Amino acid sequence: MEFKDYYAILEIGRQSSSEEIRAAYRLLSKKWHPDLNPGKDVTQRMQDINEAYAILKDPVKKARYDFEYDNYYRTDAAKQERAGRYEREERKQEYEVHDENLKQDINEARKYAEDLVAEFFKNLKETSKVAAKGAWDEAKGYIVAGIIMSIIATMVLTCSG
Repeated sequence: MEFKDYYAILEIGRQSSSEEIRAAYRLLSKKWHPDLNPGKDVTQRMQDINEAYAILKDPVKKARYDFEYDNYYRTDAAKQERAGRYEREERKQEYEVHDENLKQDINEARKYAEDLVAEFFKNLKETSKVAAKGAWDEAKGYIVAGIIMSIIATMVLTCSG
């Protein structure tokens, strides 16, 4: 299981309050929203943000996560220091989570995040189809009228010449 640094994902510190966690979640959800990032695949980023928030917003899950995070941080920080390349965002090393309840929390949060993002994109696709059909239905009359006017103009020019 890949252990993710939820604090790095939400761009907050380890001691952040629940209000700071919620504010960071809202800010990043807006920042990485697909409507504001056309042409970019933000699916994984949005899943990570939702997964992190699902764990850190719940005091019990956060406490379990923090305990493992401290263990992970110590072991990973030591590896990174030896390698000379410590960057918080890149700390996605293989790490065995010891707390079975936390494993379940993380798996549920990942599933929740995947489902949430998938549902969003499904709704976006359906909304886009409806909007495109509405645009076609609205433009269809103008297109037909334009074709008829072009035919009439061609006939008038042909007859008068």
